[in-house]
Amino acid sequence: MTRTVIFPLAALAAWMAGGETLLAQWPAYTTGLADPHAIQRGPGFNLAIYKLLLLLPPFWAWVKSADWVSRDTAERGEAIGLPAEIWNPVMVFSFLLVFMTLLIEIPFFLAGYALVLLAYVVPFAIYVVLRNGKVSAEERVFTPEHLKNWFANLGKGGGQREVETKHAWQLGPPVELVAVGPLQMENQQAVIESRQSPAFVSVKILLADALGQRADKIMLDYTKDGVACRYQIDGVWHNANPQVRELKKGDPGPVLNREIGDQMLAVLKRISHLKMTERRAKQEGKFKIEFGGAKYDASLVSQGTPTGERAILTTAVITKTVRSLEDLGMRDKLREQLKELIGPGAKGIVIFATLPGDGLSATWQAALRSTDRLMRDFISVEDVAKREPEVENVDVQKLKVAEGETPEGLIPKLILKQPEVICIPEVASGQALSILCDWIVDEDKLSIVSTRGKEAADALLRVLALRPGDKFPQVVKAVVYSRLIRKLCESCREAVQPTPELLQRLGIPAGRVQVLYREKQPLPPGVEPPKPKKGDPPLICPACNGLGYKGRTAIFEILVIDDKQRQILAKQPKLELLKQAARAAGNRSLQEEGILLVALGTTSLTELQRILKQ
Repeated sequence: MTRTVIFPLAALAAWMAGGETLLAQWPAYTTGLADPHAIQRGPGFNLAIYKLLLLLPPFWAWVKSADWVSRDTAERGEAIGLPAEIWNPVMVFSFLLVFMTLLIEIPFFLAGYALVLLAYVVPFAIYVVLRNGKVSAEERVFTPEHLKNWFANLGKGGGQREVETKHAWQLGPPVELVAVGPLQMENQQAVIESRQSPAFVSVKILLADALGQRADKIMLDYTKDGVACRYQIDGVWHNANPQVRELKKGDPGPVLNREIGDQMLAVLKRISHLKMTERRAKQEGKFKIEFGGAKYDASLVSQGTPTGERAILTTAVITKTVRSLEDLGMRDKLREQLKELIGPGAKGIVIFATLPGDGLSATWQAALRSTDRLMRDFISVEDVAKREPEVENVDVQKLKVAEGETPEGLIPKLILKQPEVICIPEVASGQALSILCDWIVDEDKLSIVSTRGKEAADALLRVLALRPGDKFPQVVKAVVYSRLIRKLCESCREAVQPTPELLQRLGIPAGRVQVLYREKQPLPPGVEPPKPKKGDPPLICPACNGLGYKGRTAIFEILVIDDKQRQILAKQPKLELLKQAARAAGNRSLQEEGILLVALGTTSLTELQRILKQ
């Protein structure tokens, strides 16, 4: 816009500057000259240079201001109700019409000049006032602080470092919060209002502290007197005390108190498009986080409790890397066994199961990616509200369960397409399973489903409890069960000499393993740590932040169903009977697979015991 108006209007300004001509001094035309063809000229000096110079400042200021309004409305105009399609024409034509008409028509230069100034100042001032009333204090312009910083930046060009202006919300760690609602205008408004809170920087500090410690969940537990904070790191909750504000001298209270905790929760609710004043009913919202060069999906759940309110923020890093079964921790032998169960020519029902929060979606995605989806037609029936990660060449059929759609109503239509494999994650319909069982018996096809369970046999009984029909024991082939377990930190783990009795109890042959590993042990109570010397390792391991564990892997077991177990399912479906039959058939248990990780030094015996007790 700037270039299109400067040059033609500058020429017009030069023409207009001589508004008062010297007509009275123009000599009369005569023909009595020596040369009858000579051109009669006046005395000249009709271009008033001083008037042109007076017009240049408002013209320059208008060009700069109109350009700034154009950029500002493009950035935040929709969010604050000042759209560019309204204010750009106002800024351009209000000044342009006065400049091109009134200044020419009014014979008095000073009167026209005053109108030009008003045509520039009035619309610009109105926009600034309206804008400042709808943005945070740190984003307002032409305030004393803004003018102070502007003057400080004058003359800082030419390679010198410009004086940096930071708004209050820009302080603290480099954490960006991004609203993700369906309407962009509402998202921008949520971000602007969140930044106006005095606790916005405290939220940034909390998120940076939690993500820096590899926490995937943050719990804020509100009571009448205070608020407690906990981080879930590698599936285990730890007490946290983030420095969310600067302690004043003599301040004896906790850093995270009820007052600042309420303000922080209001920020999290606003960026998640939740009701900030609702403290009893359950609310769920989402937003995104950018920190440390990574982007995270964040979901906030708040719920009233008998003592106050609890809010849990769950984060998951956004990555294009898709983990394979090997990456998740499945051994080569188990991968080969699984390939036979769901690979080419396989038929029957294969169940994937785990506890909530133990990576069922990741296992589901990796398992489907390990199959020959290019050679066989895969169809997955999924609720639109509970979508699984996308897998290439798997046709996803979406169900609107909230509107009454059911898998048993859709599956018969899908069978007409003659697919090779039908998948149902988080299966919950016995009738749908019954239809699949008939389809498998009649056409020798494969179905893959998933569910939750405490162990493989328990998951099998949970599916049976859905009443999938009499053919289910006949067609079910296997249960693939997994659990996540923490890995020892290789920087600080400690080697221990196992006793022969311990090795015998673990089923490890004598002489096979020389040492086992455990997490770094704390000093006994009352024992002071030694004074560190030069070259000594730090007292708190920087790799795991003193937790003793870093990262997780999965323990897998595959329960292959034989005829004995089919009889139990059909006649006397009891957990202990299934487990006994599984052991008799030679299936390795989750405990045996976990002991292998202990022997390899991947995890500790203490961690394995914790997992098996859950």
